[in-house]
Amino acid sequence: MRHFIKYAWASAFLLLWSCKKEENTLQTASVAKPTVSADGISISFADTIGINGFLYYNVAKKSIRTDLVAPGRVVAEVVHSSDAMGQNLVLFDNPDLTYNYTEMLQHLININKQKGIIAQKKVILQQKKLQLARVKDLADNQAATGQDLTNAQIEVTNAETEVAQEVTALENEKTSLLEHETRLKLAGFDPKSLVNAKQNATWVICELPENQFQKVTQGQHCFIQFPAFNDKKFEGKIEEVGEVVDNLTRLVKLRVAVINPSSILKAGMFGSVHFGVAEGDFITVPREALVVVQGKQYVFVKTKERTFVRREVMAGQPVENATVIFAGLQPNDQVVTQGAMQLKGLSFGY
Repeated sequence: MRHFIKYAWASAFLLLWSCKKEENTLQTASVAKPTVSADGISISFADTIGINGFLYYNVAKKSIRTDLVAPGRVVAEVVHSSDAMGQNLVLFDNPDLTYNYTEMLQHLININKQKGIIAQKKVILQQKKLQLARVKDLADNQAATGQDLTNAQIEVTNAETEVAQEVTALENEKTSLLEHETRLKLAGFDPKSLVNAKQNATWVICELPENQFQKVTQGQHCFIQFPAFNDKKFEGKIEEVGEVVDNLTRLVKLRVAVINPSSILKAGMFGSVHFGVAEGDFITVPREALVVVQGKQYVFVKTKERTFVRREVMAGQPVENATVIFAGLQPNDQVVTQGAMQLKGLSFGY
């Protein structure tokens, strides 16, 4: 009997130890966390346990009729400044643009000033040349010495050098002006329009994919809606279609002038620019595949069996239960629908 009790206790201990080990093994397996890398862009799972409930959608183009829409941002507005000597003040949403615009104005002032200096130097040079001619005439008549003639020639040479130096300074100012004008143009602005803009002028910059921008034209009217004013539609007009396609995003900038009554629109506001109906083959994704963070829209694309990549997309109007995607996806991409919110939390650290 004593041996039986001893064996019973031993068996119970082994059974308890075995269960505890199995429990620890299960706990260890359950805490295997996904690997998040590239600043949240890539998410990899160690096994399929965490993605068993995921559903996917295979991206394809469909022939649809939709409103051509692009996300836009108020990038500049013109306000009156009593301290700017009659020059209106342009408020940008980007400090770099403010710097380039301010530098452009300064170089314009410097150029005008330099032109005045050159004009004065040329007058002086002309006077020195006349003086040299008089000294030569006096020397020919032995009324001036050779030293007088030499001094007059030196003064002409010095005056010519000063003119050349000021001309070089003018060209340097023009080169610097061109640099800042180019940066403003690449940002979607017309430098001359900025300088001559009237008070309350407001601009929105938006971008369209290179396969869509040809559907809009300069001078075309549009309307803009802003989350801050859900019940309002602001009239706009395309002032310029950009001349450069971004090498990375393949997007073209459009500058839209907006009627801004009472200056209620402020630089930095986000909105949606509506250009009217467009027909053609478009990529669409289910609405639940889209996640929005700080005004930007993303989807998660399955690239390997247990790896997902976050992609920023340009979304258009909803069409039935889907949303048109103008940029960011290609046919045959596999996007996550059910499970997108879980990936959003992992990607952005929520």
